[in-house]
Order: sequence, then structure tokens, then C-alpha cells
Amino acid sequence: MASLRGEAVVVERLRIVDAAGREGVSEAARMFDCSRATVYKLMERYEGGRLEGLVNRPRGPREPVAAEIAELIVELKVHGPHRSTSKIQQLLSESYSQVVSRQTVWRVLSARGLARVVEREPLQRFERPHPNQLWQMDLKEDVATPAGKVHLLAVIDDASRFCLGGEWITSKAEPAVLGALARVLRRWGLPEAILSDRASVFYGPATRQAGLTTYQLALEMLGVKSVFARPYKPRTKGKVEKFIQFVIQDFLREVAGQVRHVADLNQRWEEWLPWYNERRPHSSIGQVPPARRFAASRRAAPAELEQLLRVEVQRKVARDCTISLGGKRYELPADLIGRHVWVGRLGDTITIEHSGRTVATFTR
Repeated sequence: MASLRGEAVVVERLRIVDAAGREGVSEAARMFDCSRATVYKLMERYEGGRLEGLVNRPRGPREPVAAEIAELIVELKVHGPHRSTSKIQQLLSESYSQVVSRQTVWRVLSARGLARVVEREPLQRFERPHPNQLWQMDLKEDVATPAGKVHLLAVIDDASRFCLGGEWITSKAEPAVLGALARVLRRWGLPEAILSDRASVFYGPATRQAGLTTYQLALEMLGVKSVFARPYKPRTKGKVEKFIQFVIQDFLREVAGQVRHVADLNQRWEEWLPWYNERRPHSSIGQVPPARRFAASRRAAPAELEQLLRVEVQRKVARDCTISLGGKRYELPADLIGRHVWVGRLGDTITIEHSGRTVATFTR
């Protein structure tokens, strides 16, 4: 029973790693009702040892093993190379009345080079040769900060590790996330492609025409390729995830006790980024700051950028000259009563359009 339970645990953990590679860390945490930290930890264990890395690790001191028992373990393996650690453990108990743990059997065999080790998949590192060929983007959800739990959208350039920015936001809904992305694109121009996970805001349930999200449609119209992390490949966007880990370890510790609101957090973030980009040597690019290898894109964002990234819904104007959106009512001109209008949301801005013209703009 213990063996079956152990196998069930490994299978469940593999499903979590699989979901993280396919759907993204946040979605995997929601699906399996665990924290993002747990998902990250399982991904690291899987990368470090594949299935063996997901097996429960023994706690406390290692059990001592007598030399004669160790030799017996080795002998059983040599005479039966096909035997697993569980099989050898069983033979020791039934044939020799020696009770040892499976971990001890594996440790003895591993020390002699006889353990059946699962071959690790070769680590294939990739790096684009030029800036703006690929940006990596990630939405880190529910980060504990001095301003409370917020979310971080971070974007870095693959070739240079330059952080193009992003934003600390209080909502992980499409308008907030795409609003933060719009500010990055407006500031630095358009890359050739953007790599993200398969979180619903980027890849999730299709709510638009042609089965594409607002994000995918907008990038297609901008001539930017949307690339998504492949299933079973948690390392695909490792550069941006490592960057976010550094942000939590360095930036958040530096600003602890200095911020009270998200606005304060974003102000400190903008002050911290030049240090990271321009002064801090990066070990992955030859101990030079990312700014040494980065240059802004030659493709400037078009004037209609924000319009393309708006999340749009349709509303009918009520008799009291208002429409309802997100539990709030917004007043419009009386001549629109009974007519349908398009409501576009991006960041904190709400734009109301009718017959191709803007009739009102609100800030949430």
C-alpha cells in the first residue's frame, strides 16, 4: 500500500508539472488547489531529477547500513540487473530477514553506480542573437508586497536580459494586464515575437472571433508573433521566471517598509529598473549590464496600439442614459438611449464608442 501511495503521489505531482508547462504556473496552482510556490518547487525537482525528483525525500538523518548489508544489496543487483530498489528491498526482507528502506537501497546502489537512474533530457539552452527578436513575458500572481498582495507583469528581452518594464497591478483581468503591456510596447516599440505561458489572459478560453484572445488578435494585427511555452517544457521561459525570482529577493526586500500603496511600489520599481538594466553585471551575458546589449526596437508602436489591445464588450444604453459595467453605471448622452455602444477597457481607461466615434471616456 505504501508503494502504491508513493506512486500516486508521483503521478499527481507529474500532473501538476505537466499543467504548469501547458497552462502556466498560475493556472496549475488553481487547478490543483496549491500555491504557486509549490508548483515552482515541483518544477525545480522535476528538472533536477525527472520522475526520481518527484519521489518523497527521506526526512531526518540517513539510516546507517552495515557493510555486509551493503554488499548484499550490491550482489542482488549484480545478479539481477533488472531488479528495482523495491524488488531488492523485498528480497532482503523475505530471503535474508533484513529490513531496510527503499531509499537506503537506492543510496547504496547509487554510490556504486548501479542505480537505475532516469536519463535527464539534455538541457538545450537557447538565446536569440539580437535584441527584440524575442521578448519573454510572465504574470506573477499574488505577490506579497508591503502594499499587499498584487500581481507583477514583467517583460524582458531574451538576447540581452534587459527588463523592458511591466507593472505592479491589483487586477489580473485582461484590461489591467494588457494595459501594462501596452505601456511597454509604447515605450520600447515592437519585437518580432513575445513568449508567454498559456495563462487564460494570453491563450485561454477563446472569447473572440477566430478562436483567439484579445492578446493574440492584437499581436497578429501588430505583426508580432505570439509564442507560447510548450507542454512538458517548464524551462521554456526560464529567463523571465529567474528574473522575477530576483525581483522578489532583491527589489521587494529593498523597498520593504518604504511603500504603502501600489502607486508607491510602481514608483520604486521605475527607480530600481535603471540599476538592474544599466549598472548590475549579469552573469549570463559576460558580466556586463543588460543595457550594453540592448537597443530599442526600430519598429515604433502604431498610433492605434491602445485601440487594438482594448478588451471590448457591447452594451445597450438604458432609459436613464446609463450603461452598466463591472457593477457600476456610466452616464452617456441622451441621444444614445436604446442604442448599442462598444465599451473598450484598457488599464484604468474606459472608452465608449458608437458608429465609429468616441462618445465618452472614463477613468476607473
